[in-house]
Amino acid sequence: MSNIRSTGVIRRPRKLLATAVATAALTAGALVPTVGTADAAAHAPAWKSFTWGTLRSGDCTMFSGARWTLYPNGTAYFRATVTSSSNHDAWLMHVRLKDGNGAVLTALSPTKFVKNLPYHTQSYVWTAKGTFDPGWYDDVRRMSLVNHC
Repeated sequence: MSNIRSTGVIRRPRKLLATAVATAALTAGALVPTVGTADAAAHAPAWKSFTWGTLRSGDCTMFSGARWTLYPNGTAYFRATVTSSSNHDAWLMHVRLKDGNGAVLTALSPTKFVKNLPYHTQSYVWTAKGTFDPGWYDDVRRMSLVNHC
C-alpha cells in the first residue's frame, strides 16, 4: 500500500479536484462583472444639469442661474428669469447639445424657444420643455444657447 501512495495515485484525484475548482472559480469570475463596474452602472447620473451666468442680447437679459436639465429618456426642462429694458420684446433661443470636444450632436426640439416680454418694468420666469433623441444622452457633455432679443 505504501507504494501506491508514493506514486501519487491517491493524491492525483485531490489535485484534479483542486484544479477543477480553481478553473470554475476563474471562469465564473470572468462572467460576473466586478463590483466597480456594477457600481458605475448602478450610479449613472439620473440627469445632467447645465447652468449659465447672466446673458444679454439686445435689450434682453437672462439672469444668472438659467438652467437646462436633461434626462436619459430624452426630455429636457428649462427655467430662467428674463427681462427687457423695452416693452414688447421677445427672447428667442436655440439650444444645441454637444460632446466633450464641443461638436454639435443634435439640437433640442422644438428648434426655437420664445419668451414674450411685454413690459419692461417686469421680470418673467421662463419655463420650457424640449426633447432630443435619448441615444445621445451619454455623449452630451456641453450645451450651447444661441440667443436673440
